[in-house]
Parts: sequence; C-alpha cells; structure tokens
Amino acid sequence: MFTFEDCCFAIQKSKEACARQVMWREFNLYNSYTLECSFMGAKSGVNAGLHFNPTHLQTMGRLFCKTLVDYVQDQDRVSRITTDLK
Repeated sequence: MFTFEDCCFAIQKSKEACARQVMWREFNLYNSYTLECSFMGAKSGVNAGLHFNPTHLQTMGRLFCKTLVDYVQDQDRVSRITTDLK
C-alpha cells in the first residue's frame, strides 16, 4: 500500500506555504511528512487494482504509528538520517 518510489521529498515553489515547508523553513524541522492516500487504491503489490477500504486505511495508520515508535526509539538512526539531510 506504500511505495517509496512515489514519494517526493523535493521542495517546490508552489508548495512553499504548506505546513511541512513552513516548519522546515521557520523552525529547521527536518522530519515533517505528509501521508497521502488515493481513493482509487494501490497500483502495485497484493492490493493492486483494489479500492482502499476503511480496513486498509486503519492498517496503514497502525503501521505508520509503529514506524514512528521505531524511529523515535532508535536515536542513532535518527541522527544518521538527519545528518544525511543536511
């Protein structure tokens, strides 16, 4: 349900007023993300061709929260990622 290849980490002029970019520019906050979802469903993987339903979205939310816990608990990894972004 998630594809890293479809992620865009670029800073676009047209999006300079969005919350992620304001937080980055004003507060030097590197780790602000937007999770977006299509009503149409996944285009690859086991769910390809299926419309997302509430169960899919709840699963994605739960797994995202678990990832945040892993991210916060592994401070060495966080430091490496943050350093790579600078």
